[in-house]
Amino acid sequence: MRGIPENIFGTSLDFSFSKKKLKKLKPNTIMKTLMTALLALAIQVGTFASPNEKPLAEVTMVESQNQKFKVHLLEGVGRVQISILNQKGKLVDKTSFKIDEPSVIPFNISQLPEGNYTVKVETKMEEIAFEVSAKKPVQKKLLAYANVKNDNTVNLKVVGIENPGIKVTFYDQSHRRITSDHVDVAGGFSKDYILKNRKLKEVYMEVIDQKGKSKIFYFD
Repeated sequence: MRGIPENIFGTSLDFSFSKKKLKKLKPNTIMKTLMTALLALAIQVGTFASPNEKPLAEVTMVESQNQKFKVHLLEGVGRVQISILNQKGKLVDKTSFKIDEPSVIPFNISQLPEGNYTVKVETKMEEIAFEVSAKKPVQKKLLAYANVKNDNTVNLKVVGIENPGIKVTFYDQSHRRITSDHVDVAGGFSKDYILKNRKLKEVYMEVIDQKGKSKIFYFD
């Protein structure tokens, strides 16, 4: 129909007025009617417009360490589903979130067996996958060595000290503390310990670092 434009949905918006209608309408009424019609057109066009959204791969990042990982979503993506699959492709966990703003979603997979897993991030329109590894952190041993020089003298050598603060304690066979020493050096040290009125075979020595790692020496 001429004079009646079609909107984006294929229906017509009738903005035409007959001369009789215009005569009956007051100027204020005509303006209100025109404004309502223009507003309706703007709403219909705006509703259909495609948002300038970035691909899911550009706004998603996975950070993995030991038996934990984080999914970083750099902007709102709406409803998202995050799945974890094992090496055989079997689903072990699936969670859904509604993301309206930049978010960080943490996951703890320490209860799962060690190995490699696939993290799948899905929206209604896209799907991407990341590989993560679940491995227990390796506990470094305390690198402490004892060298007996004579019946009452022992040399202690400790290397690889990350945080200064090594405690050395001697105990008798009844587990009573005889003496102790505190060494505040980084890197390592070597030191002789001389026991007075006691022989090494009557005691044992415990060495502990700042992280709680320890080593015990017996001199039988």
